[in-house]
Amino acid sequence: MCKDCGCGEDNGVVTKVFTVPGMMCNNCKETVEGATLGLDGVLSSEVDLPNKTATVSFDPAKVSVETITTAIERTGFDVESVVDGVHKHSHGLLGTIKHLFK
Repeated sequence: MCKDCGCGEDNGVVTKVFTVPGMMCNNCKETVEGATLGLDGVLSSEVDLPNKTATVSFDPAKVSVETITTAIERTGFDVESVVDGVHKHSHGLLGTIKHLFK
């Protein structure tokens, strides 16, 4: 696990940024996030509407970029491109506890 937040980053978590130009509203955001979060192996999904991107962190041993792309496209949106993303640490409960005892 990641020593900072317990997110699993050191266990091979991959983050990719999917460009989805058709997203325009909160319903679009919820649709794309829901489609990706519903996949086994996806740990987080965050849509940025102004930039028309979905940043997805996932375990590549359980789900592939192609599977995530297909899930987004099945909602009616096109995926224009996929690039490497930067993992954002979630300072959830485990991370908060670890920061308290540093």
